[in-house]
Amino acid sequence: MKKKFTHLLFAIILVASVTIGLVGHASEINFSAKAILPENQRSKEISYFDLRVVAGETQKISIELTNDTEKEITVYASANSAITNNNGIVDYSYKDTKKDSSAIFTFSEIASIPKEIILPKKSNKIVECTIDIPKDSFDGYVLGGLYFEQKEAKEAKNEGALAVGNRFSYVVGVLLSETDREVRPELALNDVKVTQLNGKNAVIMNIQNKEAAMIKELQVDAKLYYEDETKPRYENHQESLKMAPNTNFNYKIDLNDQPFVAGNYTVKIKANDGYKDWTWERKLTIREKEAKEYNAIASNLPPDQKKKVPWTIIVIIIVVTLAVILGIIYYFNQKIKKERKRQQKKYQKLKKKLDKPKS
Repeated sequence: MKKKFTHLLFAIILVASVTIGLVGHASEINFSAKAILPENQRSKEISYFDLRVVAGETQKISIELTNDTEKEITVYASANSAITNNNGIVDYSYKDTKKDSSAIFTFSEIASIPKEIILPKKSNKIVECTIDIPKDSFDGYVLGGLYFEQKEAKEAKNEGALAVGNRFSYVVGVLLSETDREVRPELALNDVKVTQLNGKNAVIMNIQNKEAAMIKELQVDAKLYYEDETKPRYENHQESLKMAPNTNFNYKIDLNDQPFVAGNYTVKIKANDGYKDWTWERKLTIREKEAKEYNAIASNLPPDQKKKVPWTIIVIIIVVTLAVILGIIYYFNQKIKKERKRQQKKYQKLKKKLDKPKS
């Protein structure tokens, strides 16, 4: 039963991710990718890799790429670690991701695949991925994906922004495990700070899954309190979020078209993965300068709520700076003039002395 639940959980996470990867018109996809399941596949009823691996061994897996078109196409490939993006979705589309501090190793560190594959017209090609399993054994799961993206055609590049919808990708998920030992998620709150997301003021909280366990149904409730107020000024509640093993993401509280107000705040957060509750409380200070800077460039604030750029202060700084520069120039000019006069007097005395007739 536990094994079936794991398969179902991973399938849900993978389908959500692949759905995001297939961007554009489905009828125009020029290639497909299919996993060729090896003998150590834990279930033959699924279409992704769910492999029981052995510490210190090398695992090779194969993917069949198919080009059904009348044109040769180029496919870029990468072995990517699964991350949790800031929407609370497991994502396989990023190649260069920062390794989470809780991860001993990641999928991208142990897996390699050809970076560029040429598919002739009306053809199939088997692509091999090599996975070097670390010598030290592990419990739980390592999650990644083999990501395939069609190279953009020259004519598409010339079309500019209109060509974005014609780029397609496939993900074949890879789930690695060595034991049946159950590992439960362990969440931690790393950081709380103010920022802007897509030009909108927000407070973000970095939540980390420190264990090699997947989270299928994460609920997060976050509230932002101003000074000693008992009612939250802003809050956000979300359900059905997902997290990959040993990853972190930024959960946000949107200020809903409101400006930052300087002062001291308290952030209270509750999280639940269906088995365990976590609660955190953090203090947050928004400084006047910081609030003005963010409010001035926020794209969603009404004009009367935007804090104007402090031109008076800027003008004063410029005037003072110019005054200092001019003062320095004046000082050195006066010093040079005095030195010239002194040298001139010295010269006149010497000249008189030389011109004086001898008796």
